[in-house]
Amino acid sequence: MSSIRSALLHSAFIGVCRLARLRFEAQAYRAGAVNERLLLDIVKRHRGTEFGRRHRFGAIRTAGDFQRAVPLATYDDFRADIERAARGERNVLTADPVTSFALTSGTTGTQKLVPITAFSMRRLGQTILACRGVQLEALPASRADRPAAALMSAALTGRTEGGLPTGPVSCYMMRAALERQPGAWASPPQAFHVVTQADALYLHLLFALAQPALGVIVAPFASGLLDFFQALEARWPALVDDLGRGALRPDIALPPEVEQPIRAALRPHPDRARAVAKELERGLDGIARRLWPALSHVSGATSGSFRIYAEKLARYVGELPIYSPFYVSSEAMIGVNLGLGAPVYALLPSSAFYEFIPAGELDAQRPSVRRIDELSEGERYEIVVTTHGGLYRYRMGDVIEVARHHRRVPVVEFIHRRGCLLNIAGEKTSEHAILRALDEALSKEALGLVDFSTMEDAESAPRRYVVFVELTEGSRPASAERLAERLDHALCAANPRYATHRGRLGPLALHLVQPGTFRELRELLARRGASPSQVKVPRVVAEGPLAELLMARREAAPARAVAP
Repeated sequence: MSSIRSALLHSAFIGVCRLARLRFEAQAYRAGAVNERLLLDIVKRHRGTEFGRRHRFGAIRTAGDFQRAVPLATYDDFRADIERAARGERNVLTADPVTSFALTSGTTGTQKLVPITAFSMRRLGQTILACRGVQLEALPASRADRPAAALMSAALTGRTEGGLPTGPVSCYMMRAALERQPGAWASPPQAFHVVTQADALYLHLLFALAQPALGVIVAPFASGLLDFFQALEARWPALVDDLGRGALRPDIALPPEVEQPIRAALRPHPDRARAVAKELERGLDGIARRLWPALSHVSGATSGSFRIYAEKLARYVGELPIYSPFYVSSEAMIGVNLGLGAPVYALLPSSAFYEFIPAGELDAQRPSVRRIDELSEGERYEIVVTTHGGLYRYRMGDVIEVARHHRRVPVVEFIHRRGCLLNIAGEKTSEHAILRALDEALSKEALGLVDFSTMEDAESAPRRYVVFVELTEGSRPASAERLAERLDHALCAANPRYATHRGRLGPLALHLVQPGTFRELRELLARRGASPSQVKVPRVVAEGPLAELLMARREAAPARAVAP
């Protein structure tokens, strides 16, 4: 009876997702009108708030009225109001009570709090259904009712002064998914509340190995997928032993409140353990489909510099599709990937009201803005959002490029964060340009990249770029100095403004760092408060603990490019 009920629920869920996708497709034909209607709904709902009264929301009738009444803003402009909401004050930014806060990753600085209300969460849930509908259309094999391995945390990270919970947006999404589809996951619900990343990963691996019919492996980012397979490679003898015995090694630390139900969910699988061991003894190449033949795909963001992790995943997943499903931030669900090609995303016109600042005006005192139906293909813009969560004309700092259009909806590629620029003399070098230059320089000697970061060296005269690079095991340049010169030359091609200003900069310094450096950096970020499943390696670091770690892990004196 339970299997029939499960099948009926799954069919109903597929149907709901399909209807949500059809609604998105209909909206895509009239994106501008849909987006303005959303804005007016936001203004009407929140006109009685302090922010709404301050900016005369009651008099706003059009998007133009709104733009004249409300200035473009950054987080600092909202900080005081958000702090009041965090203390428990009501009706400051939102008419609906704030129930919790999304905590940003802090990649470009201090972590920020983004208000969440029950209403904004319901809106997010509706948007996720549409995105799932798009995914089911792009990947028909994913419609099968099979368990998923989700490498995400549902553990809250703290509370505000007013007692409201905080956590990354992926935490709230995982909590909602566990409530909506409690039987859809390979791991028991309690496993998502294990805080230590290494222990949580071990648990998800163990429960996934017990499911030969696993349908998908999901992580917020491609780096999480890579961690999953690298942990399997490093710890498979222990995993096979625990799988066969239906037990858990004593070195896996479980919080007392979840230990009993997790241990109760373990079952001995001696036959499966032998089959898993046999496959792993053959090596890890193509292991995903050899262990789980029914996998439809693996899912995790591959946009921006996450591409370097996706490239390493190929060894483990072979021809299995790697799907980069969403463009999601703490502020809003921005877009959905319509297919399996490049990580580009169709904007979701009913998720947030969008405005776009042209790339050439990002530093202007009064930049112009474009609407969702006014963007040009090939052009770059910073995204500005207005949401039901209390952010109004908020500059996200994300710079995107319009790749094409789907109906009347722009399809965009994430390029970089505004705070992740190297900019000593006006050259504005993005992580996108650094990664392109690294690809070019390393390919000349077939060197493999594990990870990278950069910083500006203010102590040298003239000031210069410092690039920290971790290479794959066995990769050694014939000459570090020659590699630095190649990187400098490639950077001139990747960013013509760098070439123009090159004479005002000191010779680029390249530091090769020891193996495991960037794993240590991610662990440090987690200790400082970032969610372990949502840690992003910052592509530009400033002075402080991160820079100190990178400098301490250098293999030798820096290699320098020749001054022009």
